[in-house]
Amino acid sequence: MERVFIAIGSNKGRRSDNVIDALRKMERGIAIRKVSPFFTTPPAEGAKGGVFINGAIEGVTSLSPDKLLLFLHGIEKSMGREFPHKIGDERTIDLDIIFYGNRIIKTETLTIPHHRYRTRNFMVFPLYEIAPDISDPETGETISDIYLRLVKNGNY
Repeated sequence: MERVFIAIGSNKGRRSDNVIDALRKMERGIAIRKVSPFFTTPPAEGAKGGVFINGAIEGVTSLSPDKLLLFLHGIEKSMGREFPHKIGDERTIDLDIIFYGNRIIKTETLTIPHHRYRTRNFMVFPLYEIAPDISDPETGETISDIYLRLVKNGNY
């Protein structure tokens, strides 16, 4: 079993219902241990649609990293997200693997830790709420360190 952290976001349709539905579906492959508070954030990086609701979960899974990615994509598809999708499309649900144990993975289809999480307050803030003391396996920084840097730079 591996400890995983997954980011959750929605900005299309009934966002809260989408998140609850995704959490239920995730329980089929992930034993969810913690769920962060959810935050509303404006669309970032050219994303279309309305305000996002964002959060994160901590869980454990027996799925390999690649199978976890396929599992999460299956949930997204079942909830109406099209694949391939264009950058900036509205998201009924968006599920991203932030951490998979202490592994560093860089393949054509998967990058762990998530390649942009450190600069995204909508990913860091929920992580800070559930796991402030975990360390990024790539940089050694704690989530608290990353969170404080974002706050210091006005990203809150």
